[in-house]
Formats: sequence, structure tokens, C-alpha cells
Amino acid sequence: MQGGRFVSVRAKPATADPMDLGNVAILPGLVNAHAHLDLNDVPGPLGKPGIGLVDWIGEVIRHRLSTPSTEQAVLDGLRESSRLGTTTLADISQAAPPFNSTISDDIGSQGATGILPVQCESQQTPSVPSTGETPVAPPVALPVAAAVPCVRLVSYLELIAPTLERVELQVERARSHIAAGREATSWLPGLSPHAPYSVRLDLLIQAVALSAENHVPLAMHLAESPEELELIKHRCGPFREFLERLGAWDDEAFPDRLTILGYLQTLAGSHRAMVVHGNYLADEEMAFLAKHADRMAVVYCPRTHAFFDHDPYPLEKMLSAGVVVALGTDSRASSPDLSLLAEMREAARRHPSIAPETILRFGTLGGATALGMSHQLGSITPGREADLAVVSLRHGACRNAADLYHELLEGDAPVVATWLRGRPLHEDPFSEKSNR
Repeated sequence: MQGGRFVSVRAKPATADPMDLGNVAILPGLVNAHAHLDLNDVPGPLGKPGIGLVDWIGEVIRHRLSTPSTEQAVLDGLRESSRLGTTTLADISQAAPPFNSTISDDIGSQGATGILPVQCESQQTPSVPSTGETPVAPPVALPVAAAVPCVRLVSYLELIAPTLERVELQVERARSHIAAGREATSWLPGLSPHAPYSVRLDLLIQAVALSAENHVPLAMHLAESPEELELIKHRCGPFREFLERLGAWDDEAFPDRLTILGYLQTLAGSHRAMVVHGNYLADEEMAFLAKHADRMAVVYCPRTHAFFDHDPYPLEKMLSAGVVVALGTDSRASSPDLSLLAEMREAARRHPSIAPETILRFGTLGGATALGMSHQLGSITPGREADLAVVSLRHGACRNAADLYHELLEGDAPVVATWLRGRPLHEDPFSEKSNR
């Protein structure tokens, strides 16, 4: 490694003095393509498993009314993510990141990527697959930095406007968020028109235009539930009743011509777009996403999918069609924690026909591709940024790749260390010690 990037991946030179990392696997830094860190103060998933999405949203609203989102929840979520091997995270929030943009000025010049310093609780240093190809164990000797970044952050501003009166305000919020992101050194801006039931088509079209004009990414919850499909197709069902109770129903918000494919066609005009969840995408919609794989991707959240007891996820169909797939943890309101490795394990358990190296790619290069950063991160490749997630292997040496993947995806081996740009996460600037 040099200058925060990988220089080469090869066998140990005869003159090298390698660091013994023990019985570990070195993975590319994990990429969490979808999270809601402002819900990180929820003690556990809201409601009972199998709850309907509309009822669950009601639970979320009640939680936010009784426990307003705090900056601490977001910071705790970033710390937790970094401890669990995540080096890049796409967060959807109703506000800009709650930390000063100058917090990482000393390293902000290394690239236009969001960063936040943090403490890594484990000081173990770790060995093996790069991107799901042939396992490698490069000798890496890394200096411990006094203060290092924690997570490369893309902050998607959540935009909600079910009625016409709110559209202009949301567009102004979007413009302000993009402007703030241009000035920040600790995060990158994105936009998230929330979902079909909460965003008028007028707002979506303007958000897409802002994305294209300013080269910022966009994310939207889409094809998430049967209730959503019923609303779009028939303009009735639980979501209509929910919006009517809130005084937010507008007949003109759902024109007859509107379909999931229509939403995808609109999103395709953005700089790049992520379809969050996509649990109920039809074949023609997957084909459209595959056709636009250069700038569109789907984010699968396996444990959230299981919590809601959705129909089986069409992952195999997506891959066959050529859709780019990434993984996300969603929020603590529907998942127990922010572990992307746990999401990989859930995906492997639910989709045993998919090769383990493909599962690992979802949480690394797949996420980087979805965010438009595949040229920069997501694999242990010369020239890419030296992000690493180190996993302790508990059951002795792995004889071959199959053994390794078995332990990574079917066991409970923990992440024991994380590096971002070749630097181990070490000191927390938010601690009392660091602020003295």
C-alpha cells in the first residue's frame, strides 16, 4: 500500500518483513448501500415479524414523535458500522450529517469522499479473499494513525411531499443539500425521493433533474410491498387509507398511466439511481434495470426482507437478467444491527444456489458499483483505495476456498479490524480524550 491505495497484490517477496496477521480473512472494505442511521436509537425492530409495511410506518412515526432523531444516533451508527467492517455507507436521512465539515480537512484532500474519524474497539490486526476471486493473503504492514477516518459517507437527503403544497419546499431543501455537500469534506451529497406513496411525481421529476444537473446520486424505495403495488395500480388499499388519515391523499398524485416501470424510466434520467428493496419487481422491470446497469442498481436488504416476511426475493432472476445488486442493512427499526456481513450471511442462507463469491461481491464491489465508485473501491486491486475488513477465522486454517467461504458465510466469525485508505481506525475525535 502507498498513499492510501493498493500498489500490488502478490506473493511475499524474499526481502519482505511481513506482519503475521494470524488466522484471519482480509476482505475489501464492506459497502453498505442503504441505511437509515437516524433510526439507530431504536432498541429493536418495531412491531412483530411479518407486520404490514403501512402498520410499520405508523410505528416509525410514533417512535419519531416520542424520540426525535438525535445527532448521537447518527454518530453511533457510523461508529458501529466501522467496527463491523463497513468503510463506505449510503445513509438516507432527513437532514445533513450532524458533524462539522472541517472535521476531516487533514485528509479531505485525498479525494472527494465522505469521511468521519472514529475509534475501532478491536486493535487486532489481521487474511483472504479479495473480490470473490482467488483468495490472497498479501503481506501488509500498516502504521497506526493518531486520528483516522471512519466511514466514507454518502448522505442522501430524504424528500417527502405527498401533496403539491410541499413540493417547492422539498426542491429547495434538495438544492441546499447539494450546495452544502459541495462545501463539505466529510460527506458526499445524494437525494432520496422517498417512495411512490410519499412523493408526488412532480417532485420526483425535479429531483431527477437536480441529480443529472449536479452529478449527484439518487435513491428511492420502490416495489417494496404488495400494498405499494396496489396503490400504484388501483389507487386504493392500505396506503390510500393511511394517507387519507393523515390528510395527505391527493387524487392527482397517482395518474392512471403510472406504473413501477414508469418510475424506473423516470429514475433512469438521473445521474445514477439505486432502487431500494425492489422486493416485487416484475421481469420487464428487471430487464429495464439490466439495460441501464451502467447507472442503475438494486439494493437488497436480506434481514429486513425476512422481518417483513415478504415473498421470496427474486435475486436469482435479477442476476440472470444482469441487474447490478448491492446490499444494505436498512435500519434498526427493521433489522437488529448494522452488520453488512450478517446481511451477506442471510443472503447466502436464503439463496443457496448463488455462489458464495457472488454473495461477497454484493457487499463489496456490488455496492461500490451501485454508488458509482467501482473505479475507486470495492476490491483489493492495485490503484483502488486500500479499504479492508478483517474477519477472524475461528476454526483453524482453511484448506481451500470452499472452507474459507463456508466459515465466512455460514459461521459466526466476527470482524476484528477495519482499515480505510490503508489506515487502521484508531482514535475517536468525539471522545473526551481527543477533545482536550
